[in-house]
Amino acid sequence: MPSSKSFLRQNVLPPVLIGLLISNLVSSPLRADSAMEWVQRMSDSMRSLNYRGDFVYMQNNRLEGMQISHYKDEQGEKERLLSLNGEAREVIRDNQNLTCIWPSSRKVIVDLARKNSFSPIFIPDDIARLKKFYQMKLVGKDRVANMDAVIVHIDPRDQYRYGMKFWINEANGLMMKSSLLDENEQVIEEVMFTRLELFDGDNKPFIDTMPPIDDSFTLVRYHSGDSSKVFAADNAWQLTGAPGGFWRESVVRRKISDSDLFVQQMVYTDGLASLSIFIEKKTDLTQSGVSSMGAVNAFIRTLNDHSITAIGEVPAITVRQIAESVSFQPQ
Repeated sequence: MPSSKSFLRQNVLPPVLIGLLISNLVSSPLRADSAMEWVQRMSDSMRSLNYRGDFVYMQNNRLEGMQISHYKDEQGEKERLLSLNGEAREVIRDNQNLTCIWPSSRKVIVDLARKNSFSPIFIPDDIARLKKFYQMKLVGKDRVANMDAVIVHIDPRDQYRYGMKFWINEANGLMMKSSLLDENEQVIEEVMFTRLELFDGDNKPFIDTMPPIDDSFTLVRYHSGDSSKVFAADNAWQLTGAPGGFWRESVVRRKISDSDLFVQQMVYTDGLASLSIFIEKKTDLTQSGVSSMGAVNAFIRTLNDHSITAIGEVPAITVRQIAESVSFQPQ
């Protein structure tokens, strides 16, 4: 059988057209894999490199300026987020703890660190697993913060998830910009760096995960039980009909302060999209139905004298199916 090149020559196609066809034949099989490789490189870079920068975060038609410092050493990752406008807020994370500081309300909350639970900068982790539920493709190049970037479009294969676009720094793999896209490909959330720079280990910032506070601050330690005791999950509550690809990442049951009531939270994710289910005793204020705010959708129903709330940055059909799939199965 003649090769593709000799076949083109024997059929006397114009040289320019031959060149274009050969280029497509050579490059096309690499496109899907290279998109996934770029996303994997981005994931690795954002977790392993030392960097600091400023970015803007757009949500619900509101812009917020934030600053980030991140480094990794032999003790693991440390990261500090600081709001640059509006109410002063600071979030500090290491491998064990997540500390949120609100100077204006004089409150400090310490909880267990969970990936992607505290920052608008979302970075997927298990890239290979995502391939079953999302299609990844390279869609072009751009410049962000005066740096060259490739654009990767992550398109959901069903109606239960949002899509995303990532602008990835060609030189170091850092994420320069990300857009969360709804079912109509409209941007509903966006993060864009205006400044981002690397630094070496000798110039890393000091990040204290438990900054000094005086007696005017209220300290809440969720994971140690100071103000909200943690109890074993009530396994009578089960989810039986989650959309394909979603798995339970965590479950925790807490006692509501100054009461005998409990709230149980289950977190489900597919590695890119995530949502929470809250189960608590129904009150007179409980209202069933769907509600939305920007990218966040919620659905509330009642069962066994409890309210079940599914909420997350996923389409409305997803939170409804999740909430309606919760059942009570006494052990």
